[in-house]
Amino acid sequence: MENKFQPIVKEKPDAELLTMVYQFDQWDTEMLRAVEGELQNRQILPEDIKIRKKEIIDKELADLAKGKDASLLGQIFGWLGVLGILGIIIGYNYAFSRTKSKYTGKEFYKYDEPSRENGTYIFYTSLAVFVLYFLYKLVTLRGNPF
Repeated sequence: MENKFQPIVKEKPDAELLTMVYQFDQWDTEMLRAVEGELQNRQILPEDIKIRKKEIIDKELADLAKGKDASLLGQIFGWLGVLGILGIIIGYNYAFSRTKSKYTGKEFYKYDEPSRENGTYIFYTSLAVFVLYFLYKLVTLRGNPF
């Protein structure tokens, strides 16, 4: 299967391709596949590349699996904005945001468990308050349709 980088890679000298393959974390995955394929065709693909790739991928997966802490300021604005759409947006972001691994494509939650839990509370509380406010305004309109 040919990708769009193969013609570019075929023109590059061996030294440049070897440099690119060792800078694994700085290149697009399609470009790296093309570089590795070309090095394999030229029979100069280093043996330690698979080990280095695995180490980098394992480190990235460990970092993504942990997630990051939600900012305190964002959570404060989320709770203050619980009466409107701002709370819904911030809560949804903290509760459901995902990020993909650059190398494997596997999805992980962007935030750690306590941040997601707090985001879920902000989201559903904001949603409930917004719906109740909307219903209240609908019922108290002049010329009540009911």
